[in-house]
Amino acid sequence: MDNFQLRFAGTGGQGMMLIGDLMAYYYGIIADKQIVLLKSYGPEARGGACRSELIVDEEECYPAVTCPDLLLAMSEQSYHLYTEDIDQDTIILVDSDLVKDADQSHPHTYQVPLTAIAKETTGKTICANIVALGVMTKLLKIAPEEMLEVLKTKLPARILEINLQAFQAGYEVAL
Repeated sequence: MDNFQLRFAGTGGQGMMLIGDLMAYYYGIIADKQIVLLKSYGPEARGGACRSELIVDEEECYPAVTCPDLLLAMSEQSYHLYTEDIDQDTIILVDSDLVKDADQSHPHTYQVPLTAIAKETTGKTICANIVALGVMTKLLKIAPEEMLEVLKTKLPARILEINLQAFQAGYEVAL
């Protein structure tokens, strides 16, 4: 894939900015691609719609997502706000516990109980974003050991082990 666009959308506090940072590190440093990372927050500090968008290319790229190749939607609000420019080829990953009315007719919609898996695996719902990262690693055909290296490089030691567990759980459910 020469050029592709990723959108990670949710509610403030769900870790969408962290996912954008982790994926940007993977594609920009490890995969040695050209990237543009954009972040958008609602006016609320927590609880409002937010998104991070990543554009990946072999060459310099246009700095705006025009049609995401992958959309992660971690809330009902973000699903409805950020699906306006998808097409039939867009991969849509939704947290099935939090997005109840995802379009069932879309051919590439994956409904995964990301929050429930995080709670079951780690005891913490806050790790749902890293469960999603595990699922996306499989969907995007990224070598899991490379994404694990990103986590080990970018996350503080005090939260690393729990996030490695969350990542593994997400990757396994995607298999």
